Amino acid sequence: MKIEDNTIVTMSYELREQDRKGPVLEVMDTAYPFIFFYESETLLISFQERIWGLNSGELFEFNIPAEEAYGRHEPSNVVDIPIERFIVDEEMADSIRDVGQYVAVTGDDGKQHNGLVVAKNVTHLTVDLNHAMAGKDLHFSGRILFVRAAKPDEINQKRYIMSDGIRF
Repeated sequence: MKIEDNTIVTMSYELREQDRKGPVLEVMDTAYPFIFFYESETLLISFQERIWGLNSGELFEFNIPAEEAYGRHEPSNVVDIPIERFIVDEEMADSIRDVGQYVAVTGDDGKQHNGLVVAKNVTHLTVDLNHAMAGKDLHFSGRILFVRAAKPDEINQKRYIMSDGIRF
């Protein structure tokens, strides 16, 4: 069966930065394959476009430029946030995140965003709210392991549902 709308895709892949020799960013192998509903609202459209029509057993390899993936790294998305916004009570003051850790930030729009702490001082955290893969050209290579028609519940939910009923 080929990948088309309302199918469940099982694949293994290796994701590298830039090209086939770039640093490895993610691996989904046959022991822990990536299984998803096609066409998913949560996956990159450019990724889904490139695997459309592939059949079970087919190999794939393609690049996705940063602009079609998570966009360029935007300096305006690196913000200084007063440290008191992260303190609920005095006991939590010592648990403020350190450089290299992630924090959840609620934006002016009321939506929650995850950001990487890139600097910290007594009064502020500098948080990079860009996606972790922003500014990176992506290189995917892998194999389509299995494609099947989605079940009615999966179509209604627009997501893969494991055989034991757990929903993803």
